[in-house]
Amino acid sequence: MRYALADMGDYLRADLLERETVEETEEFLNAVKEAGLQHPSCRILIFVYSPQAMFRVERYHASAFLDELAARPWFKVALAAKHFEVRLVHQYVELLARLRRADLRSFVDEHAAIEWLTTPNVPSVAIAGPLRARSGFDPDGASGSERRDR
Repeated sequence: MRYALADMGDYLRADLLERETVEETEEFLNAVKEAGLQHPSCRILIFVYSPQAMFRVERYHASAFLDELAARPWFKVALAAKHFEVRLVHQYVELLARLRRADLRSFVDEHAAIEWLTTPNVPSVAIAGPLRARSGFDPDGASGSERRDR
């Protein structure tokens, strides 16, 4: 197995170059997890060059990785791959991550993955006050911009 971990400043880059077994995939994920926990950005790009897709994600304990990621909501992980079959597995892993509320996304394009990783999280904004229907209906009886003096 061959892989490389590199500090890119804004994120940690983990390139999986060669792997043949489930055990090698698990070893790679453990190395990424350990390096990611030490990286100050809490952002990880995992790029897979290997053409071999491992469809049985539970065999290399992907759920445990996702559970740990979900327990740390400040972490973001982007997955990208050169080969179509590997991208299919990444999409499945993304679905599992969403079910666990882990911040992991899969990408076809490496540049899109980096852009997503390095974009700051924007907190959701709560809308104050009563909700109005999109049709312009006003439950108080006034329509549109017309308001009755009370």
